[in-house]
Amino acid sequence: MNIYEKIFARLEEINMSQIELSRRTGIATSTISDWRKKQINPQADKLVAICKALDMSLVDLLCDEEDKKNEFSRADYVVGEQFIIDSIMMSSGEMKRRVFSYLERWIRKQEIKLPTGNISVISDAEGKKVVVINDLRFKRSKNVDWNMVENYLKEYIGSCTEILDTNELIYIGSDFPDEYSHSKDTKVLRGPNEYAKANASVAIRELIQIAANKTFSENKKNKHNSKAKYGWYRYDTRFAVPKYNNDGELTGYNIFKGRMVIRHAQDNKLYLYDILRIKKETSEPHE
Repeated sequence: MNIYEKIFARLEEINMSQIELSRRTGIATSTISDWRKKQINPQADKLVAICKALDMSLVDLLCDEEDKKNEFSRADYVVGEQFIIDSIMMSSGEMKRRVFSYLERWIRKQEIKLPTGNISVISDAEGKKVVVINDLRFKRSKNVDWNMVENYLKEYIGSCTEILDTNELIYIGSDFPDEYSHSKDTKVLRGPNEYAKANASVAIRELIQIAANKTFSENKKNKHNSKAKYGWYRYDTRFAVPKYNNDGELTGYNIFKGRMVIRHAQDNKLYLYDILRIKKETSEPHE
């Protein structure tokens, strides 16, 4: 059985639609459909994301039953590099050949920079971190429903995330969803920048983690005497969102930058207040 046939058989087995597989992997639905129509297998760099989405192992996807030399327990999902290595080493020579063939083709594609998971943190060519967001909850339409964004952000209230560069703990307070969704900065956003900020809401934790270039300023407004008693911190953060053509094919990624605003409150904790000045930085082609 070919790899694409196993994928569609697994979709039927777990009653998952192609749209849901697309949402979980970041692969365009038209690409998934083409696997069956054109009888072609997915690219090698997509396999791990597909395995995770379908709750199957890489061995089960690449290898037929007769190719399996040894019995080993099937993981609920691909948990990491060690599992993949162990699975390959316990397999038959034929299966190893097929896996290594895929890996060789993938390694040669050195241009590949962007993963296909829903939310991932990568480093660009200059070593700067970028959050890649493939899960677009807010699609292009006439206007962004910022009340919907606010309701989604309420799920973060009470959570805490560490900035990797500084080891500072950043909390999410009850004021954040409203400020992020209805601040003066948000109201003036238009076009791609507006949709970028709306979709950045699904990756708040990751955006906090990669925050860099910290600066400080004193609090100068009486209305913030309690919420920002000890001043304000600002950090740079960056994220990428996919762009599609009229056929729904992934054509690349738009990279945006923003300025993360943190308030140092009376309780001596740091709270995320808003992400300002979101602006398109550049565009990356999809390889």
